[in-house]
Amino acid sequence: MDCVSLISSNVDYSVDPCDNFFAHVCPVTSENHFMRSLVEIKNKIVDDYKAMNPMFDDFSYDKTSQTADTIRQLLQSGELRKLCVKKEKLVTLFTRHLLKFEVSDTERMERWKALSCEGKLEMIKQLPDPARKYKFSRYILKEAIDASIANSQMKKLDGKVRKLFKKLKLAVLKQLRKTPWAIRNGAVEMYESALQNINFTTFSNLQPSVQNLTSGFVKARRECVESLNGEFSEEIEYGICEVIAVGEGLRALSKPIESVYSSDMKDILKDSLEMWNSQDNHVYVGNDFLLMANTDYLSDLYGGIGFSLTHEILHTLVFDYRDVLLNKTLAPFWTKDSKCVEEQTMKTCETFPTVTCNSTITFEEDAADLAAYRIVWNVYQKEYGRKTVVPNYESLDKKQLFFYGAAVVFCYPNAMNPTSVPDFDHSSSYQRINSLMSQMEQFSDAFKCKPTDKMVMNRAKHCELYGSKAQRKHSFGQ
Repeated sequence: MDCVSLISSNVDYSVDPCDNFFAHVCPVTSENHFMRSLVEIKNKIVDDYKAMNPMFDDFSYDKTSQTADTIRQLLQSGELRKLCVKKEKLVTLFTRHLLKFEVSDTERMERWKALSCEGKLEMIKQLPDPARKYKFSRYILKEAIDASIANSQMKKLDGKVRKLFKKLKLAVLKQLRKTPWAIRNGAVEMYESALQNINFTTFSNLQPSVQNLTSGFVKARRECVESLNGEFSEEIEYGICEVIAVGEGLRALSKPIESVYSSDMKDILKDSLEMWNSQDNHVYVGNDFLLMANTDYLSDLYGGIGFSLTHEILHTLVFDYRDVLLNKTLAPFWTKDSKCVEEQTMKTCETFPTVTCNSTITFEEDAADLAAYRIVWNVYQKEYGRKTVVPNYESLDKKQLFFYGAAVVFCYPNAMNPTSVPDFDHSSSYQRINSLMSQMEQFSDAFKCKPTDKMVMNRAKHCELYGSKAQRKHSFGQ
């Protein structure tokens, strides 16, 4: 899916873009939810692959639920005690994994080690519902395999986004080196080092771990079946070996990965609209966002995924009150003249109200938006080499399409409706887009807006954080 293809079917030309750009691109009547559509496309890619490779049905939700029921019956039957006579090692593996699914405290695991075979089985029976935890653990393996499949089908897009990330990081670096306040504060070298140290990862970095997961799962189940050698009922064989296989697969997946923070693994495995800058030095882009690069239009590439990538990069180089309280090393060298970010946020909240705004809380996200959009615009305008048009809307030129590229990404039904539940990190999509467009003189030029138009009037004051035109004031402490 590309943003351009959505213009003809969603844009409301009865709304003047100079009056309310978000309403123009994402009208009230539109059912378009751009990000959700990316999830649906990704899921279809996975489903289509599985249809051609039935072996992956073994990790379906239905199969997992059936297996969990089998394990419950097995635990209640008392048949497992027979294993303590001939196959005590399997009971040890079985109970260890079921216990680890349920608890993580070392003390209980130590008690488990000291118990007899029968005692270990009894300990498992005392758990609230060990089969439920097994079921959850098996779902984790399914999520990992699904994400692995999706990423394997997006190798070209993965490479395209990696290349784009490098280009945008270099673009940020060039603007940093020209920034008056950064030069005056002696921040350039330190900020440049922080910028260069940002790692970039996608699910492709986890592919070796998923391969270990699947091989560990298959190997453990095979060895378990061979060890039982048909001596016990099919029910016992199936239940025991499933638990052991899932436990070994989960253990393989949980091993540390050099390029990924362990605290991020849960969200990475969910693989549902995941994109962030973790600890200011690790940008992760999930499979859904990779699909945004599936376009031949530069306006989509830079206005959409390009803007999102640059936004994440800028999280390393913008600082709010929390960074100061946490004594972040680079925060004292940050510009003192960033109040314009909050002023723009509050102005937009007054002009286009939907929620109660807290410009202090959303400052870092808003600042990353404003700084990133100017930088990615500069890259885009140097890149396009021909006029890009939309069929039946040839009047839209390459400059206008760039602004559509960002706005379409933020579309979702009822986005302009008032709500009493704000996002405590971000301004609303409605306000984010209109703040960006109001700030950009290039937007006003592209759409030939008049000084009296609402979008122009919404500009609080010029706010440029990086680049030669950035304000020249000193850092926080001066």
